[in-house]
Amino acid sequence: MKASLETYPLVEARNQLGRLVGRVRHGQEHILITEYGKPAAALIPISDLEELQRLRDEADVAEARAREAASSGPSMAHDEFMAQLEEEDGRGVAS
Repeated sequence: MKASLETYPLVEARNQLGRLVGRVRHGQEHILITEYGKPAAALIPISDLEELQRLRDEADVAEARAREAASSGPSMAHDEFMAQLEEEDGRGVAS
């Protein structure tokens, strides 16, 4: 079942935060919060966040395996590799 999506300006969302959180938690709704008319943030159920994090972790593992299989250069420490992935994610670089 797909969650519904409603949009609230930031000021209105701030004034109704408790009610909106309850709707998200109990009704599995998604709430989009806008600032100056543009999407700025979203309220989603914690189960959806956990799923997004799981999918991101799986994608990171797949990327690491693909790079390892294709690598002919020097190896990279895990922490260094994860920092590089985070930096690429921050820049929106697609692999």
